Amino acid sequence: MLGPYPELKFPTLVSRLARFLKETRIIPPLAYTACITALKAIENSTDAVELHFADEEGDPYAVELAGRVGGYVAGNDSDFVVLNTKGYLGYIPLEEMTWYAPVSPEAASHEEDSDFQEVRKPKSKRRPVDDANVGRGIIPPTGEELTLSLTVYKPDLLAVHLKIPVTLLPLVGALVGNDFTLQPESGRRNVQSLFFDKQLSLSQRINRVASTIQAILSPLAQKRKKPKHQVGSVMDLIDSAVNTLLARLITTIGSGEVDSIVEKIVEAALQYAIPKHEDATVSPPSHICALHPDHACPLLPLISRRVELEELSDSQEALQHTINIRAQYLEAFRNGHLSPKLLDPLSSGTFWPRLFLENPDLETVSRSIGRPIREWIYAILDNAVGLPEVPDEESEDEVEKAPEPDEEDSDELVDVVESNSESDSDDDDLLAPLKGELHRIHGPDGKDTSTPSAIPLHPSRPPIVTEYLRRGTRVAHEAVDVKPISELLRSVSFTGSLAIPVASRPLDEKITLFLRALESDVPPVRSLSKEQIIPAVAVRWVVRTMHLRAEETKSKEREKERWTRREMQCFLAAFNLTPEAIQEGPIPLLDRNVQLSAQVLQSLESIELLSQALLLTSALPSSAHLFSGRAFHELLTDTAVADPDMVPSGLIAAASFGLDFALRQDHSAQQLRKLKRAQNPQALDYAQKEFPVELAGVSRDRIELYANAKMDGQRRVVRISEFAWNAAVARLMRGEVIDVCVRQLPDSKETAPPQYLEIPQQQQYVVASAPSSPKREPAELPTTRRSRSWFGKH
Repeated sequence: MLGPYPELKFPTLVSRLARFLKETRIIPPLAYTACITALKAIENSTDAVELHFADEEGDPYAVELAGRVGGYVAGNDSDFVVLNTKGYLGYIPLEEMTWYAPVSPEAASHEEDSDFQEVRKPKSKRRPVDDANVGRGIIPPTGEELTLSLTVYKPDLLAVHLKIPVTLLPLVGALVGNDFTLQPESGRRNVQSLFFDKQLSLSQRINRVASTIQAILSPLAQKRKKPKHQVGSVMDLIDSAVNTLLARLITTIGSGEVDSIVEKIVEAALQYAIPKHEDATVSPPSHICALHPDHACPLLPLISRRVELEELSDSQEALQHTINIRAQYLEAFRNGHLSPKLLDPLSSGTFWPRLFLENPDLETVSRSIGRPIREWIYAILDNAVGLPEVPDEESEDEVEKAPEPDEEDSDELVDVVESNSESDSDDDDLLAPLKGELHRIHGPDGKDTSTPSAIPLHPSRPPIVTEYLRRGTRVAHEAVDVKPISELLRSVSFTGSLAIPVASRPLDEKITLFLRALESDVPPVRSLSKEQIIPAVAVRWVVRTMHLRAEETKSKEREKERWTRREMQCFLAAFNLTPEAIQEGPIPLLDRNVQLSAQVLQSLESIELLSQALLLTSALPSSAHLFSGRAFHELLTDTAVADPDMVPSGLIAAASFGLDFALRQDHSAQQLRKLKRAQNPQALDYAQKEFPVELAGVSRDRIELYANAKMDGQRRVVRISEFAWNAAVARLMRGEVIDVCVRQLPDSKETAPPQYLEIPQQQQYVVASAPSSPKREPAELPTTRRSRSWFGKH
């Protein structure tokens, strides 16, 4: 599983997020949690599966682990072809896996008798075979005696084909373009567009880069008289390769831009350089790290900032608390109970919310729903292990300079021979010296990424987390100041000593804080089972947030965003539907339902991260793997077999407790009629007062009012709707006639209802009217009338 994102990959991540409106396949927000749940279930059922979670970028970690155990890496990332380490057997693409089932005799005889034969052009692309006996991908088809066909790509064979040392394959990937070099930085050109003509295919670009490296490393090139770029180190090799690839544009590019490109290529190549540890093969895996010695584990510095600060203080009690909480966070991450998304704020001071389908014209749910919860997460992480601090500008100028590396750096190139030669040692990593050289390029203003937990020498401002959110149809970064944990605790009336980190508090205190932070510390929620708490709290948070947004502006648009009780029931029911209750085929997707899904998915994801930050995963387990988005849409559109009323009454009562004011009324026709009459009872009160005998015992739902109105140049009898009563009375002349009609109950179920815009018939209504003006006669209705002045008592 992946670790935190490296900073060099940020442009690629922003580019991927910006494509979310154009993609047809988008990973949903809860996919990671559901995947971990499924894998852990498999791990608990067999000894053949063991889960590991990467400290940093996942690709090098997977290859290093495969090299340690002598195995392969299966995936869908071509980076596994250029990554290499001793013991690594190669890369198996998942999409090229093919399952074969034995062909039945009946099917074989049918194929032999067929007069048709498939003909395909030699240059046509290979397409998946539409055969019930053949399956592609990691999931096998149904059947017995299956056979799996695999394709293996070996880095050493690729190096032999390209005629370069295998340790330089990461450099080839960086020059051709990978996740760290394909996306340009802001205001800069794409590096690959400078290296290659647009007409070159990917394979042609790879061959050109390989031939460039070959030419630079060839003995003839080394013996030439004073070449323009003398090759004496790995840095010289990269510098020479970059200048060679830029030869066609070198006159239009400044020296500063060339140096920047060289530095970017070095950093990109270093992302694939797997470090070698002398004691790695001797020391067994520890509880801290499965691959690296304790002192070299890249995860440990990310969660050690508070420990280092407390070591400088005199409080042994505080130091012990920070050491204990660090161990708990480490164990939680190794067990899959701490999402890699929580490591991004600790590593780079960033957060990358999962973007999903939502209305691009509205404020992103990552901000409206998720940010208030993430403010708690940032404060808890900073209180527990410490976030990266942002030094003041004055401090940046006064930071002690890093010592210059020794000029006698072990950076020289080894003699290059054919990679299939026996003298080519696997332990000679030509990229290993680049880190020291890269620090020398950075100069005094550079920062050593190998020590992210270094303590600043001067006071610094409070931490800041940069969030990458959708803004319209693009992705933008927004800085969020991390609030002090004491301020947030006071806001929810939570007391206790601040000397103990919040995540180290007793379980009952942490659950109380969790519920208070989410405005759900109420008895019905506490009485729920631990599996029901997070779904109930998630929908409560969305309902409350949408209500507060509507109250802020009093706008109709915000009012429409509020949830209804039925929508809440549909969400909770989507956790309990069986596959048999879900319909097959397409379902109607309404804009509102898509937005409801985005809101509640963001709430679920953010609340789960808050639970993990408080180390509450065992006490409040995730229910993400039980939620079905398809079922949610089917329930909302009444296309599901199941009924949303099947939600346990205690669960819906807990989810809606104290939130009746925040829920919008449902819009069913019957409920809407009742709502209108309840909001305008004055007209019905007058009618029952004027006709006490005729309307005695008549339900108010059956009473309707009609008046004369001029429409299309003619006077017609029209019904006065409940909402239009006040406006209609204001326009009536004194003595105007109002007809009070009573709808009779149908004799049977087969009686047809009145048609739209049709004048009610005699058998359906009994009407009483009151003309009070001799100059205007009431409109003729085929009914019996009794006159009485509507305004006679005024």
